[in-house]
Amino acid sequence: MGLFDRAKNAFAGMDPQSMAAQAQAAQQLAAQQLAQAGYSDGALPTAAEGAGLRERMQADHDVLNAYGQELNRVIAVGMPATGIITGAVDTGERTAGNAWYLIDIEVTIPGGAPYTVAKREMVAAQFIGNYAIGSAHGVAVDPADPQNIALTS
Repeated sequence: MGLFDRAKNAFAGMDPQSMAAQAQAAQQLAAQQLAQAGYSDGALPTAAEGAGLRERMQADHDVLNAYGQELNRVIAVGMPATGIITGAVDTGERTAGNAWYLIDIEVTIPGGAPYTVAKREMVAAQFIGNYAIGSAHGVAVDPADPQNIALTS
């Protein structure tokens, strides 16, 4: 039995209304995901909007990739320290639906005096509770720039 025969048999006996309902549910889920990521108003994009949407998604991908690479670099070379969050403000910026915050962190390197860093950090909505004022975190401090840190916990 060939591929097309198996595909034909997979759909044999399926009610066309059931298939249409499944397709509509899939489209609604896709529209919901695009809206949550900030790419649409909840409607599926038209073919004409597709190129612009792809460009926005690629730009967000590039931002996320560069952000992740920098965090990984700082974590790899950084000196371990502790940080206490003393302030957090939503900047209003979004990348792929995630908010950017300006977070004030009091950083203490072992044996050193505490100092304050203002860090721009992307935080998904479900994790914002982890960044409460007064919460303590592990931090990696870039040895070339003590103002450049990465939260490690």
